[in-house]
Amino acid sequence: MLITFFRHALFLMLFLQPALGTAAEATSAAAQPATPAPSCTHCRARLQSVEALRKALPGAWTIRLEREPVFDSEILTVQAGSDAAPPLLLVHGLGNNGFTDWLSVLPRLARQYHVIALDLPGFGYSATPRGKYSTRNYARVLNWLLARYSQDKKAIVVGHSLGGAVALRFASDFPAQLDKLVLVDAAGILQRTAFVKHGARVERGGDVPFLQGALGEINGVIGDTIERVFALPDLTTVLNVHDLVWASMLGNAPQVNAAMALVEDDFSRTVSTLSIPTWLIWGAADPIAPLRTGLALANRLPQAQLLVMPNVGHTPMDASSAPAFLQLLERALQQAPQPTLPDTQASSDAPDLQCKNETTRFITGQFREIVIDGCSGVQMEHVTAEHIVVRNSTLRMTDVQVDASTRGGAALEVTGSEVIVTAGKLVGDIALRVDAARVDLAGLTLSGRDRAVDVLRTSYLISSLCELRSAANARAWQESSVFSYTALNP
Repeated sequence: MLITFFRHALFLMLFLQPALGTAAEATSAAAQPATPAPSCTHCRARLQSVEALRKALPGAWTIRLEREPVFDSEILTVQAGSDAAPPLLLVHGLGNNGFTDWLSVLPRLARQYHVIALDLPGFGYSATPRGKYSTRNYARVLNWLLARYSQDKKAIVVGHSLGGAVALRFASDFPAQLDKLVLVDAAGILQRTAFVKHGARVERGGDVPFLQGALGEINGVIGDTIERVFALPDLTTVLNVHDLVWASMLGNAPQVNAAMALVEDDFSRTVSTLSIPTWLIWGAADPIAPLRTGLALANRLPQAQLLVMPNVGHTPMDASSAPAFLQLLERALQQAPQPTLPDTQASSDAPDLQCKNETTRFITGQFREIVIDGCSGVQMEHVTAEHIVVRNSTLRMTDVQVDASTRGGAALEVTGSEVIVTAGKLVGDIALRVDAARVDLAGLTLSGRDRAVDVLRTSYLISSLCELRSAANARAWQESSVFSYTALNP
């Protein structure tokens, strides 16, 4: 039980930090009445009652407390704009603000859309019912809400953070209700070990080559510890026996209830089959839902386009970035997404590249073969190659297409290294061969004629939103586990 507590404490410390504040703030709050955050102008902690909220919002808006059938509880619903306009549903993220997170953009959206917003059960002005605050249960609440107020028209659904995960689940479970999907810094999409390792990672400050080895060792220790904890048996499976069992343990802690339900979710089967046009809007500096989540989703969703906001964190609709966010959101609402261009194959006369005992090298372009040997802090982006070999190195790869089908053999070979790969495709007799290494994959398709993944000496593999393919079969792949002398196939 102690291991289970530690496992989820790692996740909760990282995921709930923006909603619950720092440890010092939490300690202070326990000793005195809670003080609403300065940005919380319309939240329940400040206004206290729905009647006070009505007086604070425009008189033309409709604010109701009504009973939803999923949790059988009262929820707050807000409507703005003309009922005759296209319906636009806003789904908030984790935190006490609830729907008021959208107030910076809601009045502008109401000029063109019938905006529908809510406080999800357990949040804001809504009641805190018993039950599991899972994306699937919340998706059922959204389905009820749109059936009630969308005038039988397909809706655009915009979800932020937790609300992004809920919106993605809603699009999967109730596609007939949607016209378009917009995910804003959607959280909880990566496999949980990948998420926690990202939040715990120590990043370098500036380009200081002699520090790279030390930071690599520190991150190696951190990563090894997290992997060992998450690889142990999960005693919380008892909570999943029934929603009432979950509720009896977590019913009085809605933030924890929703966060723990989210970390157990798996969207790997959803992303490859979702037919809804999808826009992804992401803060490049998001410490909670890393940009690699958006990159992975953009690569795996059939109809998706990613818009990135430089130097913006987890809540792009905050006052400081709201104008730029609204501009991107309006683009997403009015235009169809343009999916990533088709894969390209390296030309036969592309050069070879070798990195030997180097630090902080950046690689991009088309190559025949790339060999990374004894290098640290290497960044590889937008690379096309026939063969990549990584030995005794640390490497981050983004948007990498490796097609070894012409030359034969493995597409990507990793030995004694730590490699993080985000978005791309590996094709070969063997898509990926791993030997005594750590490999973290997100948003990749691995196609192997003989084997999709070949593991030799003991290695740790993390996969998020990935797919294993052969000529005859394909399957979603999302897990974190230790493998040794193992072949993975669809």
